Amino acid sequence: MEGSANRQLEHQGKLSSVYQVLCYFDVFDYPVTCSEIVKYCSEEMDERTATLSLEELIRIEKIHYQRGYYYLAASSAGCIEKRLAGEKLLAKKLSTIKKYAKLVSGFPFVRAAFISGSVSKGVLSATGDVDYFIVSEKGRVWICRTLLILFKKIVLLNSKKYFCVNYFVDSGGMNVPDSNLFVATEIKTLVPVFTNETALEFISKNDWIDKMFPNSKGINPALLIQEKNKPVLSKLIETLFSSGLGERVDDYFFKKTLLRWRKKFPHFDQSQFDLNMRSYKSVSKHHPQGNQSKVLNGLELRMSQLHS
Repeated sequence: MEGSANRQLEHQGKLSSVYQVLCYFDVFDYPVTCSEIVKYCSEEMDERTATLSLEELIRIEKIHYQRGYYYLAASSAGCIEKRLAGEKLLAKKLSTIKKYAKLVSGFPFVRAAFISGSVSKGVLSATGDVDYFIVSEKGRVWICRTLLILFKKIVLLNSKKYFCVNYFVDSGGMNVPDSNLFVATEIKTLVPVFTNETALEFISKNDWIDKMFPNSKGINPALLIQEKNKPVLSKLIETLFSSGLGERVDDYFFKKTLLRWRKKFPHFDQSQFDLNMRSYKSVSKHHPQGNQSKVLNGLELRMSQLHS
């Protein structure tokens, strides 16, 4: 009896884990393949085991399967066409994305640059942006960020289509807080512009995600193959701000930006501000839409339908 009960618990755990992956990506209207489900499962399993759970979920009419993709029964099969269109547009725009990625990685004090968001999941929508996660030199987050934002506003006329830099950490504090499924998925799917020492160190320092995704280890392949030397202008700027002057300028940009954000987003209480607009000397996060909470709330709502 005890062995039977344990097997049932194990079965339910795997079923719930498979369903959770489908629910998570359904928040983004994104159908998934069996291999992707295994990759993002919180339980150890192979494709054969995942397929058994998927077949049961189909049988109890919780999910559908078409053309190699699984999606929630409450969703439309149109999500498949949406994903395929996003993959096609990404392939079409990849050379442009690579050009901007090189540009971002060449800025002063950028030590590692990652593509994040939808592009890191393999799709680009017509209205979507290319998001970046940046690791800066220690103590230079705010100079690094300010230079990138000024370039976007002045040279790109404030267009963030291929240049949305919204999360920075410095190389002295690369541990990302908020150990939840949203953050783990974002880190797991990061695509490094270059697989350099700093990029590898960032993944190593956030290896807690391996416990959340036991079937998927390592780092994604780099978007670009070979790291280039910094442009001469970047080197000159880094030299200029490498001393105490750089520390004072970084402090100035930090305090000015924090003050502006607190005035701009007065509706956030302290905990909401820290979650969505995290601003310290070693980190700058700009997610005013509250994506993390929206995604996790959407996931919880979908998961509640499993046993309904």
